[in-house]
Amino acid sequence: MSKILIIDDEQDFVTVLSGRLKANNYQVITAHDGLEGLTYATTEHPDLIILDILMPGMSGFEVLKNLKRDPKTRRIPVLMLSAKGDTDSLFRAEEFEATDYLIKPFDTQEFMAMVKKYIE
Repeated sequence: MSKILIIDDEQDFVTVLSGRLKANNYQVITAHDGLEGLTYATTEHPDLIILDILMPGMSGFEVLKNLKRDPKTRRIPVLMLSAKGDTDSLFRAEEFEATDYLIKPFDTQEFMAMVKKYIE
């Protein structure tokens, strides 16, 4: 069973997303801030990380930079999720080596197709 780590501070969104992933037979781990997410990324060895950009404390971009610097986590695909669809955010995600970028709100089928693309 593939393991997915969701790093997002919006509890309701995390609950809906993890329910959808669990219904599709994925094991889900959740973190509600960047520091907790980095800890789980190194200890839980997920197959995919779903990462929000706008979070208090450490932004998703800072988390992504740390993930890509660490030899233990640099190869894990990272799917960035954000309500920010501006060009600057898209370029920053690419610059910091995000695997893909999805703008909230998004279509659930599109999201699931993207998840399957990177871990199956």
